Amino acid sequence: MTIRAIVFDTGGVLEITPITGWTGRDEIIFLDDFEPNVAAAREFGMHTILFQDTTQAIADIRACLQANAVAYK
Repeated sequence: MTIRAIVFDTGGVLEITPITGWTGRDEIIFLDDFEPNVAAAREFGMHTILFQDTTQAIADIRACLQANAVAYK
């Protein structure tokens, strides 16, 4: 898995910022603190994380990247 896009919630409007050559929803990690948004993104085919706190979010992002064979620092 290569991360190809970052999704930002800007006050209820989702912005997708592409990182060159985005090809699929399965190349996005969607992070949000509202379960219905996370569920919708999961149904759409994205990797999802329900935000609870920063430490948990970082750990979950790292776990997702490791599970999908992505190198990170």
